[in-house]
Order: sequence, then C-alpha cells, then structure tokens
Amino acid sequence: MGIHNSRLKGRKLKIQNLPENVVQTKSDGAIQSGRYLSSDVDYVGNLHAFHFIKKHLFQSNFSSPIKERLIQGGCKILDVACGSGTWLLDMSTNYENSHFVGLDFQAIYPQEIKPPNLNFIEADILDGLPFPDNEFDFVHQDTMISVLQKNQWEFVLPELVRVTKPGGYIELTETIRMFNSYGPIMQKIFKSFNSFLLKQGVDLNVIINDLETMLGSQQNITKVCRDERTYIVGPNGGKIGLACHENLVDFCSVEMTVQILSSEIGISKEDFKNMIGNGLSDELKKTKPSFTTFRIWTQKR
Repeated sequence: MGIHNSRLKGRKLKIQNLPENVVQTKSDGAIQSGRYLSSDVDYVGNLHAFHFIKKHLFQSNFSSPIKERLIQGGCKILDVACGSGTWLLDMSTNYENSHFVGLDFQAIYPQEIKPPNLNFIEADILDGLPFPDNEFDFVHQDTMISVLQKNQWEFVLPELVRVTKPGGYIELTETIRMFNSYGPIMQKIFKSFNSFLLKQGVDLNVIINDLETMLGSQQNITKVCRDERTYIVGPNGGKIGLACHENLVDFCSVEMTVQILSSEIGISKEDFKNMIGNGLSDELKKTKPSFTTFRIWTQKR
C-alpha cells in the first residue's frame, strides 16, 4: 500500500471535548494527531527520561537481531513518530556508519545539533510514509497505542512493512499497565486517561489485545517475536521503580495533562496537582502497581 493510495489520507485523529486552550490546529484547520502534549517543553523532557528507563529495562535500544548489520554500517534506519528524537540521537551516536531518519508530524526534535548521520523529516504517518518501497533495513516505532485508532493502525502497519527492505526488521515498543495493587489515586489517573482516549476513538484494551495479531497478519513478514519487561512503579520497585515514579509525576505535571485529567476526574487543577504531588507518593509507598513494556518485531520476507 503506497502513499498515493492511502485510505486515511487527510483524515486526522480528531480531538474532541478538550478543556479550553488544549486543542491545537494546523493551518488547514485539521486537528493535530492525538499526541496532544508534543509541543510542551516539559513533556519533551519526560520523553527523554522514559527513553533511558526503557533502555535500562532491556539493556538495549532494540530487540530485533539487527546489531551486527548496524555495526558493519551501511544500514538505513527509520524511526516513525520519533517525538523528541532521543532514541535516534542515542542510536546514531552508537552506530556512526549507518544512516538514521526520524519522522514526526511536529518538529520537536533537534533541527541543528545532531550527528551528521541523522536527519529528520516533518510529516504525518497518517498521510503515508514519504518514502519508496523497500527503503529501510530497520523501521522502528514507539509509544503509539494511546495515539492511533484501530483503523489507523490498519493503515500504519502496512506502511511500516512497505518501506522495509526484504530481510529488514520492523519493531514496535509499547507500555501497558497491569491491573494489580493499584491504589485509588492511580485508579483515578488511568480511568480518566482512558476516558479521554475513548473520546478520541482510541480504545487501549482493543489495541493492546490486537496489536500483535495485526502485525502478524501483514503480508510478506515472518513470525512475530516478543520481548517484555514488567516492573513496579514507586519505591517498592527499587531504583527503576523510583525512576518510573518520577517520570509518572512529571507526565502528570505537564500543564496539558493537568487540564485534561482534572477535567475528566471533575476536580480543580490545583486539587489535581496536590493529589499528584502529595497523595500519589504516599500511596506508592503502600502499593506495588506494575507496568509492562514490550517490544514486538518481525522480519520482512
């Protein structure tokens, strides 16, 4: 499926019922993608931190068996919805003889200070990837289950496969929460976040359950493999738990998050900030809420 035949071309994920001043629009009046936080400086810092948490969990930046090719050089790597570009900056520094390309609908990635083997392109995956077929040795995408609707995944996945070279790899990384040992504050946070996403047509339960199957149903790929890490958020999870706790607090402290979640819960922004700043820390000392970060990858025939 090429970019000229995109079934979703021009159809952006519409954000509805947001609190005042949250909705951002493009010049053509189309609502921006569900990455409603992407232009917030504090959220960019949150993305940087979460990259290194995931790298620590897996002791690597990827799980696909592509390392030897990267070391040898000459590979072309694409990161779709690259956000702040942290994964690419790390990768392009470690593998200087390969070439890296990052793509996102909004330019929050570094545009000047970057390695010479790294380039960024401002484009929207929902318009189709602006590359020919069989272009990249490795195609990577991270943290999109809270952004794309199921029918959008059904467009995006074939695009990822299309631009991958035969013998190349496609890898997706996502994080999900596990429903155990949750206190009332954590329950409020994620219940309100789910409510917000459902209004955007994003059902996390559907995507989480179907993503691996959807990837496996693509044409011209081999078996889908999975690698995952489960960890506790908070002081009961050790050093990684404390880092994840800090990252969660930072995410919940971004102004747009505060506006959205306080509105969904039905409390004032100040009450929400107090709940996060004081109540959440106390709650996490007594509970062991767990998350799982997983990677699924496959090879193109």
